[in-house]
Amino acid sequence: MENIRIILKPVIDLIKTGQTIKRLRKSNDFSVHDLQEIFGFEYPQAIYAWEQGKNAPSIDNLLVLARLFKVSVDELIEYNLVQIKCFCSEHAAACMNQDPAACEQCRYRKTA
Repeated sequence: MENIRIILKPVIDLIKTGQTIKRLRKSNDFSVHDLQEIFGFEYPQAIYAWEQGKNAPSIDNLLVLARLFKVSVDELIEYNLVQIKCFCSEHAAACMNQDPAACEQCRYRKTA
């Protein structure tokens, strides 16, 4: 018999993440042109799109931003938790809904 469980799924908030990137860029004295050069972009539109919440940087680019801004990737990404129905195991649902501590059963460490 299947059990339906509710889990809290993190979903990136592009607008808030963009605002965070912009705030950190400015507080670390980088211009959009500086980032354009660092990333090797021909045009600055990608950076403006990040900051306006139109899209998110790739994982590689998030790592670079985190290093430049001296923060963790977690500090760059803003997210909301969305409830979804899950047909997954009881353990999987419990693991997703835990506080950011280690799951004792699987030792999976959550960062969100």
